Amino acid sequence: MTPYLFSFLFPLLLLMAALQHTSALIRLPSKGVFPTLVIAIMSALIICIPVSGLPPARWLISLNANFSIPLTLLLLSHVLKFAFAVHLLDRKARHACGLFAILAGAGLYPMALGFTRFDPYGAGWGFSWLFVVTLLLTMGLITLGNRFGVVLLIAILAYNLRVLESSNFWDYLVDPVLVIWALIHAIRTPFRKRNTSPPAPSGQ
Repeated sequence: MTPYLFSFLFPLLLLMAALQHTSALIRLPSKGVFPTLVIAIMSALIICIPVSGLPPARWLISLNANFSIPLTLLLLSHVLKFAFAVHLLDRKARHACGLFAILAGAGLYPMALGFTRFDPYGAGWGFSWLFVVTLLLTMGLITLGNRFGVVLLIAILAYNLRVLESSNFWDYLVDPVLVIWALIHAIRTPFRKRNTSPPAPSGQ
């Protein structure tokens, strides 16, 4: 798959997720094979038909040049969970992804903006400590049975195949949208646990 074609995947999944929730909200069929197929075809037509000479899928480039592999797989997991109740990424994997994104974003973006003399973004060009650290983290997570390790492995393979328009390894691992999701996820998680925790037993 060429980088140009791959750039259509995230907008397709994003629109599919939006149509899934909209269909459920107005009580139209939104789960199962046939409704998902219809939603996928509609989404593909919407993002691919040129408007003013440019497919709508390419409009997102003005907001974010590259959507990372973890973010794309998170969105794919969400679409599959909604349509078929298939948990591609379980809670442990999402928590690991969120922690990874926050740490990577905190280390990458302030430094890349020039707050320090060291710019870690340069480590994304070619083989460097970034690749070694990511590989070790990937192996550790897979050994622990955390599915986010598979996500990182896919990111490494995607980098070797150059499926994104960027040739910097950082762009395959993290992007600003993923960091924003991770921060929201970190804030919401304690409240979700509190709301889903069983009530304390009443005294005799």
